[in-house]
Amino acid sequence: MSSTNLLSQGNRLQRAYYRWAQPRYARIALKDPGLALEMEEVDQFLYSRRGLLAWFGWLLGLVGLTVGVRMTGAGWVEAAQFSVLLWVALSLALMSSWFSPHSAGSSTIVKGFVMSLLLGLAGGAIGLFAVKWIFQDEVNWAALQEAANRVTWPILLLVLGIVLFSTFLSWAGRKARQQRLQRLQLLAERDAARAAAAETELRLLQAQIHPHFVFNTLATLQHWVDKADPRAGPLLRELTGFLRGSTEMLGRSRVPLGDEVRAAAHYLAIMQARMGERLRFEIDVDPPCAAQPVPPGLLLTLVENAIEHGLEPKIEGGTLRLSSGCSDRAGHGQGGWWLRVEDDGLGLSPQARDQVGLSNLRQRLQQHYGSRARFTLQALATGGTRAELHFEEAACPAS
Repeated sequence: MSSTNLLSQGNRLQRAYYRWAQPRYARIALKDPGLALEMEEVDQFLYSRRGLLAWFGWLLGLVGLTVGVRMTGAGWVEAAQFSVLLWVALSLALMSSWFSPHSAGSSTIVKGFVMSLLLGLAGGAIGLFAVKWIFQDEVNWAALQEAANRVTWPILLLVLGIVLFSTFLSWAGRKARQQRLQRLQLLAERDAARAAAAETELRLLQAQIHPHFVFNTLATLQHWVDKADPRAGPLLRELTGFLRGSTEMLGRSRVPLGDEVRAAAHYLAIMQARMGERLRFEIDVDPPCAAQPVPPGLLLTLVENAIEHGLEPKIEGGTLRLSSGCSDRAGHGQGGWWLRVEDDGLGLSPQARDQVGLSNLRQRLQQHYGSRARFTLQALATGGTRAELHFEEAACPAS
């Protein structure tokens, strides 16, 4: 909840302050939205229960200043009046310096120093003559000169110190706002990158359900229904399972490999119904690997690529083998687990390059795993192609 909402929904005094402060926030936001937001947050802190400790510290400082002035020989009333005037003026000046959106150069320091000195001297003279006029007393010029000589340098040093400290606060406030703006920009860029990545993931997953695949399957299904072919029922069940499983994975960053395998099995069953005896497939997935989380659509990309480029163009068709296991069981000599899709189709041509699906697969691996996952695509000596993913995460219990 924002500071504006907290103040607008608070007690009577908080609501009154909010009504007074809202136009001020709006005016400042036109020039510096970050400064307006920071001032709202400060108000939220000071004018809520969380700010009671800050107010107590401010009051404690006022009491300490009053006691210090009293120890110089002044009366309690005079000490309290002087302390309140100085403490309030100093607090407002320092807060104004912190929130000052402009730079304070040397000319600003000199101007502030001179103005503070002149105003202080003018105020003192006016007060002195007013007191003397009220009590019909003559001005003791000798005593006045002696007092002026005694306090001139302390006043000069005090005013100069306040001006310099205010300048420092103004600089510190600007630096703090710049750093905060940079952090907000980094967060915004990170969120934008995450949103873009999520959108890319969604598009990639949606692209897995290729329109031509669905339309061709529906056309085959309609033909079988019209002919009262008994294969229509099983094909419809497989298509329903494939679409349901694929859509359920949309929008999820990772899914268990077992869900991916089921979607791939539905896809292979559909393609087997359409290709007939030209397509055979085997699935052998270790149970520990089936529980491993993977980006959705990763396995389906490999299966589709093997069918589209390896087995479907081959006149006599062939066999697709989908398997996974622990790296030590495969003789890799390193930890982790692997996922493999092999076919005995046409194989890789010497000029073969990554298509859109495999290119996206490599990008998603880099995004999700970095150097902790590898993808290899190689031609087999006996004919066909092997696509393999290797993950460094441990999947199987140590022996």
